[in-house]
Amino acid sequence: MSRFQFVHCSDLHLDAPFVGISSLHPNLAERLRQATEKAFSNIVDLSIEKQVDAVLIAGDIYNDLDKSLQAQLKFRDYLIKLFDAGIPSFIVHGNHDPLDSWSASLEWPLGVKIFSGNQVEQVPILKDGKTIAQIYGISYPQKEVKENLALRFNREQNSGFAVGLLHANVGNNPNHGAYSPCKVDDLVASKMDYWALGHIHKRQIIRDMEPGIVYCGNSQARSFKEQGEKGCYLVTLDENLPPNLEFFPSDSVRFHTEQIDISKCAHLDDLLTLIQVQCDEKQSQIGERDLFMRFNLEGFTKLNYELRKGGTLEDLTEKIIDYYKNINPGIWIELNLDTRGIYDLNLLRQRNDFIADVVSLYDEMESKKDFSQLRKTLEPLFHSWKGQKNLETLTDSGLLELLKTARDLTLEQLLGEE
Repeated sequence: MSRFQFVHCSDLHLDAPFVGISSLHPNLAERLRQATEKAFSNIVDLSIEKQVDAVLIAGDIYNDLDKSLQAQLKFRDYLIKLFDAGIPSFIVHGNHDPLDSWSASLEWPLGVKIFSGNQVEQVPILKDGKTIAQIYGISYPQKEVKENLALRFNREQNSGFAVGLLHANVGNNPNHGAYSPCKVDDLVASKMDYWALGHIHKRQIIRDMEPGIVYCGNSQARSFKEQGEKGCYLVTLDENLPPNLEFFPSDSVRFHTEQIDISKCAHLDDLLTLIQVQCDEKQSQIGERDLFMRFNLEGFTKLNYELRKGGTLEDLTEKIIDYYKNINPGIWIELNLDTRGIYDLNLLRQRNDFIADVVSLYDEMESKKDFSQLRKTLEPLFHSWKGQKNLETLTDSGLLELLKTARDLTLEQLLGEE
């Protein structure tokens, strides 16, 4: 029975910076800088360990049009390592690294096929003198590819499995650029056995058979927008069977967000202990990887006043980071505050003083079903640069939550620790 086994990876973004992460300790900063390369190194090691028939890379090998020479040299070294192990590699370029972007004048190993941007090319894969598969692919000639490239693919009546290699936005995913937009039906019509897709960073099996249509996701996350495991698929195609997909994590840095109810924390030391326990538990789950933890602190707590004092949250963050600074793998944390103070609002409403008037004013605003007047009052803030960035998509329910937070902050300032 014929069998074809390969690794499907994409969106390596070699040498790319990590987004929104600064002031790192030097040892962790250096590991972050090397993370995307380490992820591809892990993919290469997996391919050699499994002795696959091919490695397919579905675009965005590099992060920028002006890709660095260092990134290109390192990429070539890994392809040479694959070639030396008898494993050919097949590459299409995407919107981040189109063919018209700068490339060094490097010679690539014989076992490397970089698909052109003029037309869909077809390349056979031989094993023991027999054609076991045909790889179809096309690269982006330039960044702005709005054409539905999937319509150019058409399986020819040749022996072996047919695999399409394409960087595209299937189904108009709004979180990614509309490059080479296409529909599932377009991919099905080409009569491939499997579609190895790139561009969407979230792992997704769109269709599991006839044909398999798969996004493997990016190989390494670079911000909290990309949480969870990142890696590649080991794909096995057997005659008369659906594609067998095994996911293998390749990332060396993992991002995770945790909601923590701190209402039972009586002291800041309790909070520090709770965060440390959460960090250690998550670290034990992800293996030998650096961990970036974002904690959203919530709940009604008497610590609210203390946490909202200027500099308190920053000092807590720095203390925890300092605790883990010599740990390998490393742990880095970020703290966000969404706590509320502990007030008896009914009791405050009964007071015959300014505090009662303030609570009454907030009650009146919160009871309104129409926030148009409030929005008009806040219009200068919404039109400011920071306001546009944070408030322009604020719904009525979001505005109501903002009012409740503002009420807490106001009462914190007026009552202090009373």
